[in-house]
Amino acid sequence: MSELIQVEPETPEPRVRIRCGGDLRVEGWDRALIEAEGEHGPPVVEAGDERIEIEAESACTVRLPLASALVESAARGQVNVSNLQGGVALTQAGGDLQVENVGSVRIERAAGRVNLTNVAGGVDVTERAQGDLTAEHIGGGISIAEAAGRLTLRNVASVRVERARADVDVLNAGGNAVVERADGSVEFINVDGAAAVGKARGQVSLREVRGNVACDAVNGSLHLTDVGEVAARRVMGDLTAESVRGALACRKAHGGATLREVGGSVSLGGVGGDLVVEGCGGSLSAKCGGSVALATIRGNVNVTAGGDVRCRLDEKEGGSFRAVCGGGLTVEGGATMVARGPGVHTFRAGAGKSSYSLIAGGSMHLESAGILKGLGEEEGVRGARHAARAQRRASRSLGRTLRRTLRAAGKRAAEGNWEDASSWSFSFDTDAPAPRSAARDEEPLTDFEEVDVNVELDVGSGADVEPVSEEERMTVLRMLSEGKITADEAERLLDALGGQESEL
Repeated sequence: MSELIQVEPETPEPRVRIRCGGDLRVEGWDRALIEAEGEHGPPVVEAGDERIEIEAESACTVRLPLASALVESAARGQVNVSNLQGGVALTQAGGDLQVENVGSVRIERAAGRVNLTNVAGGVDVTERAQGDLTAEHIGGGISIAEAAGRLTLRNVASVRVERARADVDVLNAGGNAVVERADGSVEFINVDGAAAVGKARGQVSLREVRGNVACDAVNGSLHLTDVGEVAARRVMGDLTAESVRGALACRKAHGGATLREVGGSVSLGGVGGDLVVEGCGGSLSAKCGGSVALATIRGNVNVTAGGDVRCRLDEKEGGSFRAVCGGGLTVEGGATMVARGPGVHTFRAGAGKSSYSLIAGGSMHLESAGILKGLGEEEGVRGARHAARAQRRASRSLGRTLRRTLRAAGKRAAEGNWEDASSWSFSFDTDAPAPRSAARDEEPLTDFEEVDVNVELDVGSGADVEPVSEEERMTVLRMLSEGKITADEAERLLDALGGQESEL
């Protein structure tokens, strides 16, 4: 049998502290009266100078004036709070927590699901929410130290999450949205401020972000649509971006990358798969392990690809080209089409004034609406023929003598500042697995490091070896294109490396 206690507070805005041994329900009403009803006995009510204390051993229902504030309250069971203009501060909720139509919310620990609706001020979870947390129509910012369940946040002022052990979904944020760490996926839609994701084990999708975007480490794919300037450090999956209003920079992407309509420059330190760039308002710098397709690039282009390269230019684009390709080169300029074999080629195409530096391990195809000028038989072509003949003859290893020669050459190229030259070498074990990072949640991506060396070779015969890797072959082509080595040195280096036979 329930027991009812009534107390008239001295102030119209009382501060109330409740301790409840079971389920707790707190309701605001328009009477200047506090009413406490216990399920199995009367609650104990004490009125002090600063606040009113209510304790109940079992389930309890408390009715408070609308302007009341709930402070440092706790319940072992479920908690339901509604219609309080003041703040709600809970140290512990043993079960599910439902809060609606209140001034603000502060939660230390919640053992069950948390549902927050129509909060005029902010929401602060200082320790941990054990279950799923849903917040909707929050007038202030949301700050969550840790959430073990799924986070669903809609129509909020701003978001900051330190640790989410499941997925995070944010829809309609009036300010910044930040997730420092998420064990699941992260999705932001319609963010008026900036968006930032520290580490995410799953996929990250950011759409309609008015401010800038920053991502540190994404173990899944990263999808960006209609966002501001982008800076990303590591993406283990694919990178896709469309309608980026500023520049885009990504240090490493383990998968492929597809970029469309980027307003500023693009800088990609390493892309493991294929790369597609269609629409870039500034310069493009990229290193890619797969094939590359380019169209509508407004600035200078510096691209290295392990596979084929295709580049399409409109009437106002183009400029001077330096193309290094391991396969054939085809250039279409106006009514002219020219085909060449592997090697280094310099020419002009189109009416633009940009500079293009393209390196392809495979073939290269350029399509320009402008005029083609200056493509002929050049030293680079003859050098590539020497290199091809050397590859057909070669079947010897890159032994200790060549390793020492390359280390010494690297040290000379750095003008004596290469302090760790004694440990520098190529890796020739193409079948060995990639080394794993010491960090538990980080896996390495393919690096594309340039080696600037001026090589003088004196190599004797050695044992039979594995075929030359594509990375080693690309390094030689890059050094040849940059003038670091001569055609004769390239021939001798490829001869020592050993490689696949190819015909010009």
